[in-house]
This record gives sequence, structure tokens and C-alpha cells, in this order.
Amino acid sequence: MLRQFMPHILMAASAAAAGFAASIRTAVADEIRLSGPYEHDNLALYFVHGKSAEGPVPLTLDEALARDRVVVHETGTVAELKIENTGEEDVLVHAGDIVKGGKQDRVVTTTFILKPKSGATPLAVFCVESGRWAARGSESVAAFASADEMMPSREAKMAMKRSLAGHDEEFERRPRAFSAEREARRQAREQGESPAEIEQSQSAFEDGEGPANYQSEIWSRVGEIQDKLSRIVGAKVAASASESSLQLALENERLAKAQQAYVDALKERGETADDVVGLVFAVNGHINSADIYGSNGLFKKLWAKLLKASATEALSHKDDPSKDPAPSIETVQAFLESSSSAKEDTLEPVAGVKLKARETSAVFDSETESASGALLHRNVLAH
Repeated sequence: MLRQFMPHILMAASAAAAGFAASIRTAVADEIRLSGPYEHDNLALYFVHGKSAEGPVPLTLDEALARDRVVVHETGTVAELKIENTGEEDVLVHAGDIVKGGKQDRVVTTTFILKPKSGATPLAVFCVESGRWAARGSESVAAFASADEMMPSREAKMAMKRSLAGHDEEFERRPRAFSAEREARRQAREQGESPAEIEQSQSAFEDGEGPANYQSEIWSRVGEIQDKLSRIVGAKVAASASESSLQLALENERLAKAQQAYVDALKERGETADDVVGLVFAVNGHINSADIYGSNGLFKKLWAKLLKASATEALSHKDDPSKDPAPSIETVQAFLESSSSAKEDTLEPVAGVKLKARETSAVFDSETESASGALLHRNVLAH
């Protein structure tokens, strides 16, 4: 199903193309190996080892923001921001990056390379902070200051992927869970914003179509994460400055202490080998997801954020009743190969970037390629 708010999406995958892509994946699978599990408490990590692409490693979004090489602009539209690379280096914008600031914190939906001197480029996002539509404290309402966190929810990431690929039509017929956006609009009116700007910002959410349902799903998952983490750390993680903000909740001091135990036990594991290009992790003995990249250099830049997000997800499920031993290497290998024969949809969520999406009863598997056809990011989410 095509998305009106994503004009670049191209739903086209012939049987021949799908077969060719499957053969490529098989060849790649033959060239990788897995190590692990490396465990702490209820989190088990597996590293994907393989050939690393040569060439310079792009800046990550958090690096670029910290160095003032990128500006992420507020547009007044919930589902889209503008991003501009003002520097001289490529910047990797990663699906799941949370940008802090503006009128609401947002999460990025798609991985892509932002070229130097890019000019203002559309950035598809979801909101991860309901109810705010104004400046927060001394933060800029026009731009975003940091991207230090990644979305720590497999379910939320699944919703974001499906919003791009148009999967799960039954989900799209579900009613909206709640009307936080209308509440945000009411608060914006009270704070003096122009009716025209408010109406524009909310237009994507007023007709009850698919994007609104997915946005409601993201808000629901944010509340679920906050509730679970609050129970685990024994204190409310929501911040008084904005209780609905996922970003502020992830900055909670008690949560940071709980995360640190995982980081201290596992961080060195991902820093030593020079052929690690990806990570698979399991929580309570159940495979959660995988993230695989084109080079060891890029993996190492992302490693700290990946580990922190994995630890947060493990913490949020620490009191789940279903717990099993860590999966075997063979089980993880089968997980990575499970979508090889599935139908493939080829999308173009960002001009010049191809996203190949495959879904089975076991996984949602997506691969993002650069304009040259090189692998940027493969993400495999377990159902």
C-alpha cells in the first residue's frame, strides 16, 4: 500500500529480482560467521563477523550534531523534519535514532547517507513525546540538539518498518488508540501558535488513515517502555519536564546505573575484533533482532549506542515470566537466513536509497543500500 506522505516509495519487486536478491543473501551468509553468546543477566549477544568494506567511515548523526556538521530543523509537521549536512563528510542517519528538541522529540524511520552540503532534505520521523508542541525549557523549538539514544523497543521498530513498507493491512484498520495529537493542538492554541501552523502540523493525523495508527502504536510503546523500566528501577523514569518524553526517560539516573552493569560486562566484547560487522541479541532466551553493517568501522562507531539500547530493552523485560537459555549459534544463523525465500518489496524512502523489505511469520527483514548498491544497514526483527 503506497504512502501519500512518502512520495519516493516504489513498490516493485519482480520474481526474478527477488530470486537474484536471495542468491546474493545466500552468498553473503556463506561469508559470515557468528560468535557468542556473550551474556549478562537476561541479555545474550552474538557478533556477526565478515568482510569489512574499505573507504572512509561516515560520521554518525550524534557525532555530526555534536560537531555542528548537521542541522535537524523543526518543520511544524509531526511526521517530517528537515535535515541538512553543512559539513564536508558523509553522515549516517540511522533508523531508530532519537532526536531531542524541537516541538516534540522524534525518532528517525530510515537509515541513509546524508551527503556533504546536502541542503535541506526531508526526514521521515515519528513522535516519541505526546502532548508537547512548544519549547521545552531552554531548548530550541526550531532545531534538535542531539541524537544520543536509539529506540529500545523491537515492537516500536516493527511499527516503523511496517509504516514504510505498507505491511499489515489489518493493523491499518484498527482505530486510533488515543488522541494525544489533538491534545497537543489544544495546548499549542493556548500558547499562541497560529491556527494555520497548528492545522498543518496535525493534518497527517486527522483523517484516521494508516500513519495515525502507526503513530498511536509508537506512543503506546513509549508508555509501555516507561512503565516497565519504572518497575525495574523502582522509581518513576518519566521526567517532570515532559512526562511523555522517551528521550528524557532514557536519561534517568537510576536507569543509567542499571544499564551500566550490562555495559561494563559486555562493552569490551564488541571493541576488540576488527572483523565484526553486526550484532544479534536475545532477551530472556528469545532472539530479539539483528543489526548488520557494511564495515567494522561503522559498527564500532555505533556499538555503544547499540549496546545501550539492547541493555535497556533487556531491562524492560527483566520481570517477564518466560525465560529460556540463550539460543545456540545454529538457531541464530537460522534466524538470519529465515527470510531468504520471502517475497521482496523494493522501496525508495529517501531519494537514491533502496530499502528491500521481506516479511515472514518469523521475521521482518530489511536491507538498506546506498546509491552505489553497497549495504548500509540490515535490520532483522523477530516476530
